[in-house]
Amino acid sequence: MKTSFEQYVATQLAPELASQEKPSILLLTCIDYRYAHRIVDVMDRMGLNRKYDMFVLAGAAGGATKYPEWRRTLVSHIETARSIDHPINRLIILNHRDCGAFKAFYGVDWENITPLEEEAEHLKRVSQLISCLRNEVQNLTFEAWLMPRDEDDKLEIVTVVPCTGS
Repeated sequence: MKTSFEQYVATQLAPELASQEKPSILLLTCIDYRYAHRIVDVMDRMGLNRKYDMFVLAGAAGGATKYPEWRRTLVSHIETARSIDHPINRLIILNHRDCGAFKAFYGVDWENITPLEEEAEHLKRVSQLISCLRNEVQNLTFEAWLMPRDEDDKLEIVTVVPCTGS
């Protein structure tokens, strides 16, 4: 008798994980290696441990607005997740300060602008992305956060877009 990978995980490796509900949140975040541990910290602090799938793009919302094909790929991932019984109904966009992709795409250079100017640029790109996705994906709510740099130490999240309906 063949055992599927999911059956093997469920019975042998992690039965407590297999019994949990599938994630209803998709986290869109940046590729920057400096923030990998902070992303997990943020999601854990928000009470979302093991409640989300991840999708990663350079610049997160910045990349998805710079390149329409990246946004279309994000939409395809949401559709695919839903087709395999991941009931994605919430997109959390997690951008971060001092983003190299934002510098490359939009000229946002941490050293040459104020934090409020940088935050405004992130909000602009997040708002653009949400506007597009509202037309492309049904039954999806949105939330967006801006994470501080590691050097700033304090892990405080700026909510640039509170949870909003589709």
